[in-house]
Amino acid sequence: MTITIDQNLKLELINENHAQPIFDLVDANRTHLRKWLPFVDRMQTVEFAGNFVKGTMQRNNDGNEYAFVIIDNEKVIGRIGIYKIDNQNKIGEIGYWLAENVQGKGIITKSCKAIIDFSFSALQLNRIEIKCGTENFKSKIIPEKLNFTQEGIIRQGELLYEQFIDLNLYSLLKSDIE
Repeated sequence: MTITIDQNLKLELINENHAQPIFDLVDANRTHLRKWLPFVDRMQTVEFAGNFVKGTMQRNNDGNEYAFVIIDNEKVIGRIGIYKIDNQNKIGEIGYWLAENVQGKGIITKSCKAIIDFSFSALQLNRIEIKCGTENFKSKIIPEKLNFTQEGIIRQGELLYEQFIDLNLYSLLKSDIE
């Protein structure tokens, strides 16, 4: 599955061909990504990335998530997806990360808009959440730009390198955009 955003930018559902590009991207952006992503230290080999991709593909097939790579001019530059899908309550959570050298160009905002549309239309979700560290100032700009409602702070909501961090909780309801 591919979601085309514009002539250069697209989202492609993760498949086995993405293991090497994901590894290379993480390897080239370790310091940048490590601050907010707990998996970075564990991804030390292409084999690990391949197993990571296989697990992602299984969750995609099961409908528990839809994880995509972000491709700009035919190059993988990040990841985005709708995760932790709760079909009973029609809720999903958007997560994303991007290579440091392509930040600040609106790529994540455009990609989130595509995931929001996909989630509300194709998946028939009613609520989308974004959670990000309270100190992750770049990340929290995204839900604010996209008119998500900040609902509060999840105290010690994530264990990040043996330290609990607080998370901002944002939500967007289907009725908010209708």
